[in-house]
Amino acid sequence: MRNFVIDASKGNLVKYISSPEVEFLKSIMTTFKSTTTKLIFRFLEVNKTEPSTNQTYGSLLKNLTFIKTFASGVLVPKSYIWPVDNDFYLQPSTSLVLDAHKEGLQVFGSDFMNDVQLAYNYSYDPAEEYLYFMDNGRFCVDGVLSDNPVTPSAAFSKFSTL
Repeated sequence: MRNFVIDASKGNLVKYISSPEVEFLKSIMTTFKSTTTKLIFRFLEVNKTEPSTNQTYGSLLKNLTFIKTFASGVLVPKSYIWPVDNDFYLQPSTSLVLDAHKEGLQVFGSDFMNDVQLAYNYSYDPAEEYLYFMDNGRFCVDGVLSDNPVTPSAAFSKFSTL
């Protein structure tokens, strides 16, 4: 995989490379150090084990200083930022975005989908969900990864006209 990524990036502008494996990102770090390509560490479920460190993603999340040594950002499930309880109501936001920004890491949210049950706080409006991640008075994520790119685009357009 390492060789494929390096070869594919030659002659092509690659803005982001994400991986849930620490060792992979470390192995390509020097290749992309003098480029504009950003290496993004993708967090999986908190109880899953990252193979090269043998630590859970939950424990790696507590050591953002370590993540900063090989990545310029993190891609996390949206529940890492705004947890939802079993009754589908939002819980208070975590400090993840603020903590990561303090370390100099960008934060990207993932697992945004229009066709799954949303927290009731969003009034069944997927566009409203995105606004919670970018306009809540405390923090703003640096980007989102969505199954439906039109929805965040519409939400961000809506926000820019407010």
